[in-house]
Amino acid sequence: MRVLSAALFGVVLLIFLSSPRHITADWRPRKLATCDLHPKIEELMLNETKVWGSKGITEDLVRSLHDPCPTSEVRIHACVKSQRILIKNGTVYVTNLMPVNGFGAIELIGFLVELYETSQVYQLPDVEFSYWHDDNAPAESVGHPDGTWSWPYPPHGLPPMLAWSKAKQHGALLVPYSGAFRCPHDSFDALLNEVQRMSETPWESKLAMAFGRWNIFCAWYYNGPHRMEDGSASPCPRQYYNDLYYNHSDVLLTAGLTRNLTSGGVATPVSLHEQHNFKYLVSTDGWSISSKFDKYLLLGSLILKAEGLTYGFYYPALEPYKHYVPIMQKHKNDILDMIEWAKTHDAEAQRIAKAARRFAMRHLNRQARLCYIFRLITELSKQMKYEVSCSRRPVCVPLVEELKFLSKYHLTTTKCRYEEVLGQYGWDDPDGLPEFSGYEELKKRHEDIPQHILFGPRRASKAKLRR
Repeated sequence: MRVLSAALFGVVLLIFLSSPRHITADWRPRKLATCDLHPKIEELMLNETKVWGSKGITEDLVRSLHDPCPTSEVRIHACVKSQRILIKNGTVYVTNLMPVNGFGAIELIGFLVELYETSQVYQLPDVEFSYWHDDNAPAESVGHPDGTWSWPYPPHGLPPMLAWSKAKQHGALLVPYSGAFRCPHDSFDALLNEVQRMSETPWESKLAMAFGRWNIFCAWYYNGPHRMEDGSASPCPRQYYNDLYYNHSDVLLTAGLTRNLTSGGVATPVSLHEQHNFKYLVSTDGWSISSKFDKYLLLGSLILKAEGLTYGFYYPALEPYKHYVPIMQKHKNDILDMIEWAKTHDAEAQRIAKAARRFAMRHLNRQARLCYIFRLITELSKQMKYEVSCSRRPVCVPLVEELKFLSKYHLTTTKCRYEEVLGQYGWDDPDGLPEFSGYEELKKRHEDIPQHILFGPRRASKAKLRR
């Protein structure tokens, strides 16, 4: 008999399994213990997991993420916007439960689904970390020239935190933007299945215009820290290119929804499934890296990418003029120069487009992403200086149970393709419970998280997972 017991700041959850299992587990392949990454992607991962030096990751660093949020920072601090994760004996657990208004985004759900699949394919070591699911890695984790890091809750140092986008001065460890890679109907994985169809559109028949589509909001580093080669601050590309379009509509086509709606016009939708019909695609960052850039690499068009300060886990492996053409690099109007260059160097533009697709198909497919997550977690585990245990945490719920809940809960049931993973592994996972047996308890926990969880008390009763 297996009992799942978790107490969250005085709220106790007991799920009892009082009858024998009715699901007989099928044979499963042996979990993998190794895989290979692109050398540049591996290099970044190895360098960033060494940031703790000889001190390693002590429990106080992880505990700092479990402390209640100060009232003044409850809206922005990592203890609200991060999902805490614990892995023990190959089983993944969530060690905090999000309020219902905090877990609906695919940025969180997609990573949880992908992490669970990783745990079923690879042998994961014991480790503990947090996953930041907002647009930017927490600004609190800032590096300094002397090699030290700032974290606003002394005496704690830099906690182990994963994120899908960051700038160099932030201490988070990069993981794939799994939500965009696998959850929506126009996800990377969905478009990967359409590569053959898109490849049947001849290069010569593509419209020789630069197309971009975005909402107008911009990263913090434009109009300030990001400088171009001419020494000037880079303007916000999404705003500037929309304005530039009016005088250069013969070569540049944008669909900035904010501009069109405020001016009374209606933006003509062009789905990602059809944007391969343009020879040139313009990629711009929003509040962080663009979730469309990964997908653009697949479309077989030349990508004009606006330079920025944030990056994703695979960016170091990309090379300008081999996989894409940089813009907003030399001066604010260099996009026009690059479009002209592409038109007069058509064969080279086509070669770059093909190289981008080849890179994405080799290094961003699902198998490659799972490999990356496995390798990152493996390296992170080498930094752990304490014994990871559910007994140390007030909540410790198997991730498979959280995914079963998310797959049924009305606010999240359509947010990702849960059955791709649950259908393979989840419904007879020996670390879980029979289908939906814990649903009502988890639903109550998510919907009724009391305010004292966010604001105090500092000490919480501890949960235990008994086998």
